[in-house]
Amino acid sequence: MTRPTDTPGAAPELQRALARAARLDGANQPVTPAEPVTETDNATLYRYGHADRPPLLIIYSLVNRPAILDLSPQRSVVRRLVDGGLCVYLLAWHPPGAARRYLGLADYILGDIAEAVAWIGNAHDQSPHLLGVCQGGVLALCHAALQPCRSLTTLATPVDTGTDGDQLAALARAIDFDALVQATGNPSGQGMAAVFASLKPFALGPQRYGGLTALADADAAAVEAFMRMERWMYDGPDLAGQAFAEFARAIYQDNALVEGGLMLDGQPVRLDRIGCPVFNALAEDDHLVPPAAAAALERHVTGRCTTTTLPGGHLGLFISAEAHRRLYPALLDWLQTL
Repeated sequence: MTRPTDTPGAAPELQRALARAARLDGANQPVTPAEPVTETDNATLYRYGHADRPPLLIIYSLVNRPAILDLSPQRSVVRRLVDGGLCVYLLAWHPPGAARRYLGLADYILGDIAEAVAWIGNAHDQSPHLLGVCQGGVLALCHAALQPCRSLTTLATPVDTGTDGDQLAALARAIDFDALVQATGNPSGQGMAAVFASLKPFALGPQRYGGLTALADADAAAVEAFMRMERWMYDGPDLAGQAFAEFARAIYQDNALVEGGLMLDGQPVRLDRIGCPVFNALAEDDHLVPPAAAAALERHVTGRCTTTTLPGGHLGLFISAEAHRRLYPALLDWLQTL
């Protein structure tokens, strides 16, 4: 894949911007201080903030890395939640490696997530609030359907993939994922980035890099934020082959969250067993998780569901000024009522 730094024939202003970015070390450093507190089989559990505050566990997607949630001091979801009075935990998934090609969804949900929830519950003498991000929202929904939860927040989470205009679902229906994984092993993070970019090429191509030359004279914070985004987009981990195939088949081919049929070690996953309060956030112009696919959640859970819709696209739920002005204050207010 061509990256923005692979531009030997670029104009002088662009070359100057790229040279500044290449010398910047801050893009590799965490924004919000974190402490690793325990290990599960396939993840490290990090803690942000004071341990004497109410706990919230972020369950991130297996695709990409969670840096998008801590992109800059001004656009950090993690910092916003910590400043809002929570002790935030994050499950940072380990890349599977060839030896863990046969990890399945049950390993992550019944294993790592259940272990992290139990560890936090023991450390705080209270269950954590759960917050699931995109694919991580599906993992969180599965956990909440099988185990009682204090509360559940889902951000840009695909629930009903049978809705019109779901590009990922349409693409997935034409693929034999079991044969793909058998032939290739663990799907590569770079390959997944190429698939996501192909769904909206003009937003992630010419439009995205058209303003890159402005970074030639930008301050260090702006260049650092840009490079953090670039690393996040193109530096995704490989995915455990079996879990990838199971997820794609169940969620995007069988629409199993709403149609039924998703089983984890013989246990049926049913959304109507989720009776805890739910906060569901979605974006109006999300090309990866269409609004209708995410908004369907309130029709299938039995707990009180608050749905919030923001303008913008998929990433805007995490890094836009509007999200940090409206969404996260609303989420914090909602959590304080529980």
